Amino acid sequence: MIRKKRHWQLDKLFYPADRPMAALPCWEHHVHSEYSDGTSPVAEIIARALAQGIERLILTEHTEPELVAGPGWFVAYVRTVRELRAAVRDELTVLIGLEVPILDMSGHLLINDAMLAQAEFILGAVHAYPGHGWNLDTIEPARAIDLEYRALLALTRHPDVDAIAHPGGVCTKYVTPFPMELFDEVVRQAAANGKAIELNPAYHEPLLPYLEICRKHGALISPGSNAHRPEEMGLAWEELKKLQVGRRGDG
Repeated sequence: MIRKKRHWQLDKLFYPADRPMAALPCWEHHVHSEYSDGTSPVAEIIARALAQGIERLILTEHTEPELVAGPGWFVAYVRTVRELRAAVRDELTVLIGLEVPILDMSGHLLINDAMLAQAEFILGAVHAYPGHGWNLDTIEPARAIDLEYRALLALTRHPDVDAIAHPGGVCTKYVTPFPMELFDEVVRQAAANGKAIELNPAYHEPLLPYLEICRKHGALISPGSNAHRPEEMGLAWEELKKLQVGRRGDG
């Protein structure tokens, strides 16, 4: 498989968790348009981002066939973003991203070579559990925790993943709270491997304990609101800006 070309240096794409959140730039790194399961066209999303003062917008369309806008969607998506961002490049940075689910514990992702070659940002995600799909009603809590944990660790090692979407979020939202000690270990390994951690208020509530763990390990964070409507953009940035953590070395 083709390896994704890195379009950005990581220290410019993400924000160090141990810096003051008050200085966090107005970034939105998790948005869906009508090319996957969002409600709005890309043009409307960009217009809203400009109105909100967002400085960087990363569209993160799904790759699951049941969630995208039919045959040829990816070609149309890339063409649309490239055309529209050219007109706003002095005001807003817009990147072509994908939210890509992991398929198995070996780390295979649901992405093809054409997508990998043109995507500028890969948000690796645990969605349907490998081997179980979305049938989560009958899964035992301990099994859900184990599956999510092992899949997240595989994402921390994947060479094409830039950031990890809502770690522990599927388990917490649909089955049982994901243990914070396991989130801690995921963050530790992600930081060691140069992967950012998405802090996402749609899944991480309250945000502060998650931020503190990222700070502890010197992790990079990616603010993502999981926005499916334009008005949901910027929520992660707004919530993170409110947070204060202690100085390095505090108990």
